[in-house]
This record gives sequence, structure tokens and C-alpha cells, in this order.
Amino acid sequence: MKHYRFLAGLVAGSALAVAGFAQAAGTTTAAPQVDMAKAQQVRAQMQAQVAGSKSAALKSGVAGAKPGGPTAAELYANPDRAYPPSCLSSPIPLGLWQNDPNALTKQIFLIGDPYAGGVEATYLEKATVYLFRVPCSGGKSATLLEIDRPSDASTTYYPTLPAVSVAQGSNNIYIRMANDPNTFFSTNYSLNPLTQSDVFVLENYSGGSVQFDYNQAFTLTVDNLNSSDANRYTDFSMPVYNPAQYAAASQPLPISGYMTGNWYDKTHSGEGIQVEVGELQASGSTFPRYITIAWYTYDSTGIPYWLFGTGFFNAGDKTATVDLGYSSGGSFAGSGSSATPPVLWGTFNVQFADCNTMQFSYQSTGGLPAGVPTGSGSKTWTRLTQMNGLTCQ
Repeated sequence: MKHYRFLAGLVAGSALAVAGFAQAAGTTTAAPQVDMAKAQQVRAQMQAQVAGSKSAALKSGVAGAKPGGPTAAELYANPDRAYPPSCLSSPIPLGLWQNDPNALTKQIFLIGDPYAGGVEATYLEKATVYLFRVPCSGGKSATLLEIDRPSDASTTYYPTLPAVSVAQGSNNIYIRMANDPNTFFSTNYSLNPLTQSDVFVLENYSGGSVQFDYNQAFTLTVDNLNSSDANRYTDFSMPVYNPAQYAAASQPLPISGYMTGNWYDKTHSGEGIQVEVGELQASGSTFPRYITIAWYTYDSTGIPYWLFGTGFFNAGDKTATVDLGYSSGGSFAGSGSSATPPVLWGTFNVQFADCNTMQFSYQSTGGLPAGVPTGSGSKTWTRLTQMNGLTCQ
């Protein structure tokens, strides 16, 4: 945050200047009286929760729980996550609330930095707050809070984050909000600067004594920490999540690295498909993704036969097409001749109804040599394995 402390002396004796600036910022309330005792209490409670999460992680042997280590941290699937990890990708875009027919929105006055002094300490800005859900797999959802600064917001002075708590049943605590999904410790605290419009996902503290189910009804309270604001507290009452009200809940999942793993047909033991999803950094502004399919199957005589191919798609796509090929003439462990270059076998179209269900269709091309298995059809297979640190649901 830009403090511009040198301005304090210029405006300290000019109530007119302060009032004029407040009006330009779209505010109508008096200069804020920050409830510093409450702000410090909120931050202390959240810091204690985060410390507890780190302690629980250390006891479970998570390498990433200890900062500054010389080796890469072990990826860790938070057992207390509030939504399926595959539901959201980073960065979370603004405007997702437009896809929620039940999105809640209210306007709230946010205070400036009380530690800065001068104009910034008396700054007020009217922000628009949205509380909404994003459909996930397995009939679950993720809950997000978006805070939008006005289009003509100051670039010199910034508001600060409010204190945000949730009440559900007998539990009522200040919650953990993160800018990025699936994070383990990332937390935003009240009075942190809000330099631009931002969106936060509602999380649980790992190992915490209170674990919210954001798919159930709850009340979220935003406290702007301004004692002089008659509307200091703003409540949002979220109903129970109903997937039937969200069109995206019945659609296939966007293809991502969470689909990487082995898939199989429960009724045909010994056959399987290995899926790998990754990224290719291409020139330009887009980063296309790829999906690799290795289908371990059999020919008409029962001899093992495998098909292999790679297809490309854009982030967010829910289907992908792969050209499958086959090779022949190789030798065991590279002890003899090399295999022939792959020959096109046919096409393979794939989508994922949920984290554990793969649906695909296949079609062989005409004119394949005798002995090469051919055919067409559609299948629904089940996940067998998933990648470490990429728990889909």
C-alpha cells in the first residue's frame, strides 16, 4: 500500500479537504473510527488457527509444513478442505458470481489503512460484495466471496479487508479466505490492503476444531471495523446448496491434471487406460494443454495390444479428441530392432462426468491391415488411481 505520509501535514488541518476527498470516493459516512481492539482480536484468533494447522501438519510428517527446507515440499491433500480440489483453478477469475442464480450482493463501506495516518487513515470506499457458489463434482460446491472496487476507485489510496466470520449451527468463527484455491496455509487478514478487486475462496483451517460444510446453510457476516458506521455489520444468509439449480452441475468437468491416473472397466479385468494431462507453453498468449492416452487392450486372438496418442485442448474445455496410433516390429527391452513409427488407428473422444467417471467413444479408421483390432463404440470407465497431491475429490 502506498502510504504517502508526506500528505498528512498538508491535510491534517483541513477537514474540508478530507470531506471533499471522501465525497469524491463515493462515500456518505463520517470519517471512520476504527475498532482496533476488535481488529487485533480477529487477527490473533486467525493466526492461532493457522499456527494450529501448521502444528497438525508437522505432526503428520508433511514436509511442506516447515518453511525454509532445502528440499521440495511434499504435496499435501488437506483432509479438511471445504470443496473438491478439482473444482477451481488458479488464478480464480472475477465475475464467476454471474453464473450463480442464487448469488448474494450488497454494498459495503471499507476503511483505509488506520496505521498510515493522514488522508489514508480517514479514507472510505464503497465496495460491492458478492457471495456465491461454484458447482463441483460429487454434488458439492465451492463458496467464494468477491469484493469489487468501484470503476473510478482511487489508485493512490486503498481500502482494507474487513473481518469475515461464519455462523453455522453452534459454530461462529472468523474464517480463512484464500486468493488461490487448494492452498494449505494461505490466509488473508482484516486490515490487509485491497489494492484491486479480488475474489476469495472460503476455506477450513486444516486440523481446526471447527469445520464448516459450506454446502449447508450458513450466515456470513462482514465487519468493516468502523465503529462510526451504523451499518458496520453486513449479513449474507446462504441457503442449502441445491445442484439442480446449477446447469454446470450436470455437465462434464473441465479436463485438468486431476484426471491424470489409471482408469479401467470393472467388468473386464486386465484392460486399462492410462491418462496424463499436462501443459505445453506455446508462443503467444495462450498455453494449450495436452491429454495423452495409452489404451492397454487386446486383439481378436487375446494378444495384448496397446494404442497410444496425444490430443490438445484449451484450459476449461470439457471434451478432448485424441488420434490413436499403433506400432509394431519392436523387441523386448530394446534388445533387437526398433518399432515402426506409429500408424493412425482411429479417434478417441473423452470427457469426465465426475472425478471418478470417464466416458469415451472410439472409432477405428478404414483400411487397417489384417490382424489389427478394429471397431467403434462408447464406454464408461472408473478411476483406479490418482496422482499424489492431485486428489480430485
